[in-house]
Amino acid sequence: MLKERPAGANGETRVEVHLKPFLGMRPGVYLTVLYALLALAVLFFLFFYKGVRDQGVFLRVTSSPPGAAVSVDGRYAGSSPCEILVKKGARRIVVSRPYFQDLTLEDDFSGPIFGTLFVRPRRRWNPKLQIADLPGLTGAALQDFAANPHIPEILEQTAVAALTAGSGEANALLSSFLDRAKFFVSSPLQYKYYQDAYSLLHPAAGDLSVDELTARIRDFASEGGRFDNILYWLALVLPVEASRSLQASASYQDFSRGYQDQLRALVSRLRAQTAAGIGPAMRIEGLAFRTVPAGILLAGSLEETSAAYLPHPVSMTSFLASETEVPNRLYARFLAENPEWRRQNAAALSQQGQVDDAYLSAWTDQGFPSGEEELPVTAVSWFAAQAFCRWLSGRLPSSLAGYVARLPSEAEWEWAARGGLVGSPYPQGAKPLTEVFFEPGIAGPRPAGSSAPNGYGLRDASGNVWEWCSDWFSPVAYLFSSRDAAGNSPERSSEIPFGAEKAVRGGSWANEKELVKLHTRASQPPSWCTPYLGFRVVLARTRS
Repeated sequence: MLKERPAGANGETRVEVHLKPFLGMRPGVYLTVLYALLALAVLFFLFFYKGVRDQGVFLRVTSSPPGAAVSVDGRYAGSSPCEILVKKGARRIVVSRPYFQDLTLEDDFSGPIFGTLFVRPRRRWNPKLQIADLPGLTGAALQDFAANPHIPEILEQTAVAALTAGSGEANALLSSFLDRAKFFVSSPLQYKYYQDAYSLLHPAAGDLSVDELTARIRDFASEGGRFDNILYWLALVLPVEASRSLQASASYQDFSRGYQDQLRALVSRLRAQTAAGIGPAMRIEGLAFRTVPAGILLAGSLEETSAAYLPHPVSMTSFLASETEVPNRLYARFLAENPEWRRQNAAALSQQGQVDDAYLSAWTDQGFPSGEEELPVTAVSWFAAQAFCRWLSGRLPSSLAGYVARLPSEAEWEWAARGGLVGSPYPQGAKPLTEVFFEPGIAGPRPAGSSAPNGYGLRDASGNVWEWCSDWFSPVAYLFSSRDAAGNSPERSSEIPFGAEKAVRGGSWANEKELVKLHTRASQPPSWCTPYLGFRVVLARTRS
């Protein structure tokens, strides 16, 4: 109740508040009770509420190896190392990791109620997982490292996990793992983890000299003679000071001088040879094929200093290559007989990992856009191109018995694209002439075959659209090569048996002509579909 008092001497009016009794209690009594209840509520929320709400134990799970999935009563709770709240009661906790045996903890969990806001009730579990599928583990780790070379810890973690198996099989699988992993080691940081993993397999190899290290790494190679140029790889991946020491050594200097002398002699000999010229075309399903003769390819670049383009000789056998990239009209014929690859089935193909959402994105259920029958087919994955090649193999004439249609290897692509020229950056020589590269106003590829033919009669080897190759891509593959051309034949030096991305070559209409040359190497995940990427086909004898 409010009461107004008369003004005082200073003219101010005073207002007094008088509380009424409540349930027969005077204001002083019930205010005291109210304050006490508020204080009790605060104490309850501070000391009891969290313990009542989350009664249980915070379990810290630290598995070896880490990265295991932790589930509580069948529900995912985290990835080790992690701390999870296990509610009061009988609980079943499972730690699982692919290629390892699951470990289970079954127990009754309970925890204090008082004060858990300030002090968490904790418990620890440090499970040590045992390998259940060692080949699967090393195989998956290879794929993981190929896809994520920026996470070199994969190498050491895999070595530690494999060696816990403690068997001869583990040593053999780890040795094979490191042999293959080297194709994706291209920096000193990656090499550090590579060497750490190697040291786990060979504990005495911690401080090897360069010569000893070279010999050790050669031991990994199943075909040791192929790796004459391994010193160039070591110069790239060793730490800076060690690399400088290597390159200053007499053995490296002798090796490099010998390599350069041999390279100059090879270039002179190859340029003196008479070009084979353009042979007659063979048409299969309306697609023209030209003969690409046998010979010696000088793969790589005489201009680039990058390790990815180390020039080296490759022994090539004869094959046929499609004069142009596969056009829309022919791909539509393939789809008519293979409806599972039609645009309508893109969702199912995507679920299978065969394509991505952009597969044939410019097409409709009726086919390619009107008037674009001669444009190269694009937005096709590597898997889709492979399926087309299998279809075309079934339509080869009897004169090509023993041949198959397939995607070219990187070496085959470069050999065919050069058209007999040695070291030239473009199919016509030192400069691009009629190749379809970026220019103001261009919005897509030109019809297949728009460029002038090269020395073997092939068109659009540079520009228009990138082209799929059969090889898995390795950034340092050229450094694991031989001085001997026979040691670098496509059957031996290409088609690394694993990887994350497939090689693509040639450039597209969206690229600046100065940036993409015949030796330029690039890659894409095999399921990717883009408007810049198509393919051409080679016909070659089946490999024994």
